Amino acid sequence: MDKAKLIAGLKQGDYGSYKTLFGLYYARFVNFAHKLTGDRQAAKDLVQEAFMKVWINRDKLNEALSIDDYLFIIVKRASINFIRDRKFAETLTLELSERIGGDAASDLPAETRDLISSIRTCVDNMPPQRRKVFLMSRRESLSNKEIAQKLSLSEKTVERHITLALTDLKKNHLS
Repeated sequence: MDKAKLIAGLKQGDYGSYKTLFGLYYARFVNFAHKLTGDRQAAKDLVQEAFMKVWINRDKLNEALSIDDYLFIIVKRASINFIRDRKFAETLTLELSERIGGDAASDLPAETRDLISSIRTCVDNMPPQRRKVFLMSRRESLSNKEIAQKLSLSEKTVERHITLALTDLKKNHLS
């Protein structure tokens, strides 16, 4: 199928065009994201989110521009953000262990080490978008409105992600 026709179909809300696009590019971009992140499941989640963005913003697509490049940019940025967030979680764990009283996690009481590990695991296991919103809220101290603007989300969606992230932490006895 001609890519310009594919984009035109997407812009008209043709779900068949979306399925065709997905079939053409999903595996390719999962492999790309996996090479960047080193995490197969995260790569699948990131690519799924990229396709959701394409569908949600389909009316803004330009038939003259390359859909390949557009998807590449979305997946690349999402992968970089995933890597940055994962590194932040690792840094946060080390900073937390230092603030609590030791220079290294091994100096901490077993209960504290377990808590740090549980927090890290919980944050790492959040869906990518939820983790991103939560870390922007907590790490960068951004308001819900600022996060919504940066990620092109509604404020209600940002609120929901933060609520779900806190619920995840509470379920793991981390509140």
